[in-house]
Amino acid sequence: MLPQIISELERIKDTERAPAMEAYMKNRYVFLGVSAVPRKVLFAGFKKDWQQLSEKDRWNFIYECWQHEARELQYIALDALLSDYKKRFAVSDLAHLEYLITQKSWWDTIDLLVSHAVGHYARQFPDIFCAKAKEWEESTNFWLHRSLLIYQLKYKQQTDLEKLQYYIHQFKWNKEFFVQKAIGWSLREVSKWNPSWVLKVVETENIQGLAKREALKYVLKD
Repeated sequence: MLPQIISELERIKDTERAPAMEAYMKNRYVFLGVSAVPRKVLFAGFKKDWQQLSEKDRWNFIYECWQHEARELQYIALDALLSDYKKRFAVSDLAHLEYLITQKSWWDTIDLLVSHAVGHYARQFPDIFCAKAKEWEESTNFWLHRSLLIYQLKYKQQTDLEKLQYYIHQFKWNKEFFVQKAIGWSLREVSKWNPSWVLKVVETENIQGLAKREALKYVLKD
């Protein structure tokens, strides 16, 4: 399946678009020049093939995509994974998700992966995720810290506010842009339905700068 997908990507690539896509990602990755819509249409043609793969072959496909030079292949891997992850997750999949977070790490893959797949895994296997989250918390990898801050983004009113504040407290010292952005982002989502809690956390945790601006974007919009 992968050779056919690569062939199709090569066929529809736009070499004039590629430089702008690379620049948007700070020139960290090589792009073929295939935007989201045609890429998703392309994957839709292979979705049945994907659904028929065994668990082992599914992850082999994702890993092969992740190792490919073109960033669009990592996007294809996420298109595949997120197309049916709620039906097919197994306990052992957390190790694979951790690999995807820590390899070729950048916001464009991590945010989608974590807010959907990791967030769902944490709900489906809470005890397993809790143990792994402790490892992530103690890691020096700030992408894992960002993941702990944003995996509840889709939970809405079911967000564990105590746990979110705990992670905010643990990581607020880190001035890394993507950590501060994640703090603000997670608070901004909660502010849509509990602005008073967000105001309290911003004050209690002395949230400043980028994180504060993001957190209060909707609260202070007037």
